[in-house]
Amino acid sequence: MMRVLLLPALLLLAAASVPVRAQDGTDEQLAAQYFQSGDHEKAILYYERLYRRQPNAFFYEQLYKSHLALKDYPRAEKLAREQMKRDSDPRYAVDLGVVLRLAGEEDKARQQFEKVLRGMRADQNGIRQVANAFIRHNEHDLALEAYQRGQRLLKEGPGFQFEIANLYAMKGDVPAMTSAYLDLLTVNEGYIQAVQNGLSRAIDFTRRDGNTDALRTELLRRIQRNPERSIHQELLIWMYIQQKDLEGAFVQCKALDKRFDEGGARLMDLAGIALGNGDHATAMKCYDHVVGLGRRDGLYAKARMGQVRTEMARLTAMADPPAADLAALRTRYEATLDELGRSKATLELMEDLARVQAYYLNDRTAATALLEQALALPDIDAAARGRIKLQLGDVHLFDGDIWEASLLYSQVDLDFKHDPLGHEARLRNAKVSFYAGDFLWAKGQLDVLKASTSKLIANDAMELSLLISDHIGADSNSTPLALFAQADLLTFQRRFPEAVAVLDSLDRAYPMDGIADDVLFLRHRIARDRKAYAEAAGYLERIVAEHPLDILVDNALFELGRLYEEQLKDPAKAMSFYEKLLFEQPGSIFVPEARARFRRLRGDAPDTGPTDGQATPPQ
Repeated sequence: MMRVLLLPALLLLAAASVPVRAQDGTDEQLAAQYFQSGDHEKAILYYERLYRRQPNAFFYEQLYKSHLALKDYPRAEKLAREQMKRDSDPRYAVDLGVVLRLAGEEDKARQQFEKVLRGMRADQNGIRQVANAFIRHNEHDLALEAYQRGQRLLKEGPGFQFEIANLYAMKGDVPAMTSAYLDLLTVNEGYIQAVQNGLSRAIDFTRRDGNTDALRTELLRRIQRNPERSIHQELLIWMYIQQKDLEGAFVQCKALDKRFDEGGARLMDLAGIALGNGDHATAMKCYDHVVGLGRRDGLYAKARMGQVRTEMARLTAMADPPAADLAALRTRYEATLDELGRSKATLELMEDLARVQAYYLNDRTAATALLEQALALPDIDAAARGRIKLQLGDVHLFDGDIWEASLLYSQVDLDFKHDPLGHEARLRNAKVSFYAGDFLWAKGQLDVLKASTSKLIANDAMELSLLISDHIGADSNSTPLALFAQADLLTFQRRFPEAVAVLDSLDRAYPMDGIADDVLFLRHRIARDRKAYAEAAGYLERIVAEHPLDILVDNALFELGRLYEEQLKDPAKAMSFYEKLLFEQPGSIFVPEARARFRRLRGDAPDTGPTDGQATPPQ
């Protein structure tokens, strides 16, 4: 009987609560609408009603901000005091101090802030709450004071050096920020990545100014004060690398290597960075130093190989490397191989020498013999064997023996049918058929490759397949395509004047053909291979301007970005082309790399740490 009586009562209570909840929802929507439009008087009417029913942090915050916006400081003060009684979170006590300051009661405000600071205990989270409450109101000096007092309260551990450094950065006090970051490393060297990220955000290392000078001076001072610790010298090396001062980095790396008997590992890393930046002189110095450590050093063989590969990079970066220097490079490669032996460990050296012989010294016979010798090595794996066969096929194609090239490509395709290496072989084989004028067979192979797991191979296959499709239909003239294929093969064979002559004749005979954007892209490749980078950029810019809807426009934008970034040394222009690609071609396969390059040029720090201003302890 009791249950029967209770049920209607409960139903009545539930029904009564529905209008209240509905009213709250309507009030909240209206309050938010008025608040966002800046009509704070009306927003207050609704937020006060909501706050009385449910005095949570959000309704308090909106009501508090509305009172401040209307400069109604008495009501804001009353609200803050009321919330302080409900919640011990220090932000409400700080809110009270802010109201007092805005009302012109500076002494009372300072007393209130001091009361908050004195109320802190040796509790890391509590101290951080107080500091964050001050940061909310841009009271950076008071937040600093909170962290500094908190540091004294905690006594041990890293404390708040990271947060203190970030606050100095917010204030624009770079010297103080630098000292705080370096003090953090004194406590725990494991924070090196977090410190580097913080410095990258605060300092523009692309130019030398007072900030970089201050950092270098402070690092040198600490190195002299504590020579037995390497961390400050490591940070100085990192700074030099950010500034592209690789010579300065080399001096410091060499000193560290000698002091701590590191065996050249740090110099080998720097050599790789120098090569990537085209600083062949510094790379060679690094390798020379490691070689000078003697044959017993574990990195001796890698350094010897690095020496010849650096010389190759230096010469092949030239538009027209001197014949005598190329001949000397060949001799140096052969001497290094004689010293280290021809084996799996020196396979890349053998491949390099074959490229020099085939493409720069026009000695395809020697290149072929060397690659066949590499294939005969007993200890190389199947993937390496396939890679060498591809290179051997390229040498035959370069020499005009397209069918021998096709045979080698077919072997690799068969051996690696479901592997990107096999897909690359099939793409090259399809191009052989394209060069030979067998467009239908080439298209059949390319259409299969559209499903390749390698996005680049799939993209290249799709582009060439579409080019063929546009020129082999019943109503199409295949002559422009045949001329283009001839010019493409001549470009591969580095017979640039002949390739340009064929393209010129194609443009004259078929000025309105749909192959125009492909012709411009091939002209760009020829100019780039000749190291005529400004000319190459001009062809790409014509694609963007004259053929904005064609399939090669994303290729053109990405290559323009790379040209201006790497060769023409115009970061601003490079960023503009990467940005255009990101916004106008969001489906392009080049988007991920373009985004990464854009962010690096913009100076974004790597996203490797926390974003709340706190340091993550090293694992």
